[in-house]
Amino acid sequence: MSNPSSFADRYDTVLVPVIFQPWAQEMLARTRPHDGLRILDLGCGTGIITCSLTTSGARPAHITALDHNADMLAVARTKAEALGVVADWRQADAAALPLDDASIDLTICQQALQFFPDKPAALSELHRVMAPGGRVAFCVQRELAVNPMLNAQATALDRHVGREAGDAVRAICSLHDPALLYDLFAGAGFEDVTVESVSLALSHPDGRAFAEGAMGGMHTGDKLSPITDEDRQRCFDDFLAELGACFDGRAIAFPHVSHVITARV
Repeated sequence: MSNPSSFADRYDTVLVPVIFQPWAQEMLARTRPHDGLRILDLGCGTGIITCSLTTSGARPAHITALDHNADMLAVARTKAEALGVVADWRQADAAALPLDDASIDLTICQQALQFFPDKPAALSELHRVMAPGGRVAFCVQRELAVNPMLNAQATALDRHVGREAGDAVRAICSLHDPALLYDLFAGAGFEDVTVESVSLALSHPDGRAFAEGAMGGMHTGDKLSPITDEDRQRCFDDFLAELGACFDGRAIAFPHVSHVITARV
């Protein structure tokens, strides 16, 4: 069982319903997995793609869900067991996939590529495990300028915690250049590479609850711990103020803009 106060649980409780569940549905709608596929959920986190896939009615031949973070996988396994979801959960580095050559028909990866330490190696390794004709679909966060929620977080953290805390948010948007994304996939041997900007309209009915949960439910959470409760509340106040028209005094509604990359082997 996972620790209820862990980063992975906070992430799953707050960020997944608001951000990653909608993106999972978007990615599944775009890839339209059919029965019998061997699927890789790469950088699976707490298992939202895998759980959404298997509860959508699709019947894959096999699902491998892979992440480097043991706590994320622990939460994913617990969720999957409760839903009756069957998958092969693997802890591994994306640049050293524990999979056979040509063993995967479809790979879906959401908001993980920007965190891979060696992106060319990871994509080359992915190309190795993809079967001929196999498809990949990634979504990768675009820059802060078009993502007001993340921009508000970075600004508030810079002000109240320090530049390092704000940089943890900026890292989410660190792979936003569409030309670089194209070159990474093409350079790994993928064909028919497309990079499309996609915006989802996301919301939460309680902006303060989201602020408290989101800043603790991402890798900025530990960076808030040294500051006082009073300063933490000021940080949340500034986050909401920085949202501008995305905050109506109670609820928040914001665009969440990413590049969606698709390609074939």
